[in-house]
Amino acid sequence: MFEGLMLAAENVNLLMPISAFGIYLHAVFVSFTLGLPFVISAFIYKWWKTKDEDYYRAARIATGVLGVNFALGAITGTLVEFGLVQAWPGSIYAIATVAFVPLASELIAFVGEIVFLVAFIVTLRWVKPVVSIGLMAGYFVFAALSGALITMVNSWFNVPWGTGPLAAVLNPYLPEYGPAAYEIPVLVAVKLTLVDTLFTTGTASQILQSPEVAQAVGFSLKDPFIALQSPYAVVSVFHNVTAAIIIGIAFAAAALAFKHFRTDDEKFVKLLRSIVPILLVLVLIQPTLFGDNMGKAVATYMPTKFAMIEGAYETTENPLIAFLAYGDPSKPIPGFNEFKKRCDTLGNTTVENVASQVLPSYRPGPSTNIKLRDLCMQSLAEAEARIPLINASYVVKIGSGVIAFVAAIALAATVYEVKGLTKVAKALERPFGRKKLLLLLTLLIVIGS
Repeated sequence: MFEGLMLAAENVNLLMPISAFGIYLHAVFVSFTLGLPFVISAFIYKWWKTKDEDYYRAARIATGVLGVNFALGAITGTLVEFGLVQAWPGSIYAIATVAFVPLASELIAFVGEIVFLVAFIVTLRWVKPVVSIGLMAGYFVFAALSGALITMVNSWFNVPWGTGPLAAVLNPYLPEYGPAAYEIPVLVAVKLTLVDTLFTTGTASQILQSPEVAQAVGFSLKDPFIALQSPYAVVSVFHNVTAAIIIGIAFAAAALAFKHFRTDDEKFVKLLRSIVPILLVLVLIQPTLFGDNMGKAVATYMPTKFAMIEGAYETTENPLIAFLAYGDPSKPIPGFNEFKKRCDTLGNTTVENVASQVLPSYRPGPSTNIKLRDLCMQSLAEAEARIPLINASYVVKIGSGVIAFVAAIALAATVYEVKGLTKVAKALERPFGRKKLLLLLTLLIVIGS
C-alpha cells in the first residue's frame, strides 16, 4: 500500500517542475497578448492624429509580433492543457465540474480573439484608424475575458469556492469557502477514490475516466457557475490581468529604448513617448489598488500562504501589516504554531470516522485508518519548509515592484516635461547619458513587473 503512495510522491516531484515550467512559459505569451493591444492602439491613434508614418510602421511591426505571439500562446496553452489532463487526475474532475463553464466560455473568447485579430490585420490602413482601434479593442476584450476565465479556474484550485465547510473540517485553520455548491457526499467519494487508487497503484490518472466510477459517484456540482462567483477569483482577475498588461507594455518600451540606444534615432523616443502614459497609470494603480486587494484576499482565504509570505513561524504582532491585511492594526497575524494547535483539535479522528458519517454506503479502504490530524500536520510541515523561499520571494517581489514604480515615474519625467521631476531626471542623465538612462529605466520596469 505504501509503495503506491511513495510512487505517487515521486511522480508529483517529477511532474511539478514540468507543469510549472509549461504554465509560466504560456504566461509569458499571455502577457504580450494583453499588453501589445495598448501599444498598437497608441501608435495608431498617434498616426491618426499626426499622419506621421513612423507610427504606422511601428504599429505594423507590433502587429506582426502580436500575431506570432498569439500563435505561440495558442500552441503552449494547448500543450499545457493536455499536460494537466494527463499528469493531474484531479484536473479531469475539475474540467467536468467547476471548470466546465469557465473553460467552455474561454473557447468562445478564444474564437473571438481570432476573429478580431484577423479582421484587424487584414483591414489595417484599408479602414479608418478609429475602426482599427475599435477592432483592436474588441480583440483585447476577448483576450482579457479569456485570461479572466482561466484565472478564475486557477483561483478555484487555490480557494475552492463552493465547498462550504469541507476544507475547514479537514484543515481547521482554513475558513469556510462560500455556500455548498457541491454535493458534499459525492465530493468526498471522489476524493476517497483518488486517494485509495494512489495508495494501491501509485497513480490515479485513469480512474476518473472509468464509466463505472463516474456512475458510482454520481453528479456532484449543483451550481456550474460557482467558480465565477468567488470573491478571491474576482480580485485575482484584476490583479493578474493588469500585471500581464504591464509586462507586455514594459517589454515594448524596453525594445524601443534599446533601439534608441543602438541607433541614437529620436524616432524611437517619439514612439516611446506615446506609450509611457499608459504604462505609468497602470504601474501606479496596480500595486496600490489591485495589489492591496490581492493581499487582503490572500490573508482572508489563504492564511497559511499569508503566514509564509510574512515568515510567521509564530503568531506575530505587526500593526501596519495587520491594518493593510485585515483593516485592524490590533489583530495578530496567525503563525504556524496557531495552525498546529488547530490541527490538534482533530484528535484521533480518522478518515473512516468522517467518511462513514457523510457516506452511508462507505466501504473501508487503504485510507481508512489515516488520522486527519496527521494529514493536517503533514500539510503544515510541507508549507513550513517553504517559508524561507516564499518569504524571500515576496520581499524581492515587493522591492522590485517599488523599483518599477519609481522607474516609471522617472521614465515619464525623462520623456515629458514634468514640473519638479524633470530636473531630477536631468540630474540622472548626467552620469548615464539619456540613451542609457532610458534603457535602464525601461529594463527596471520590466524586471520589477
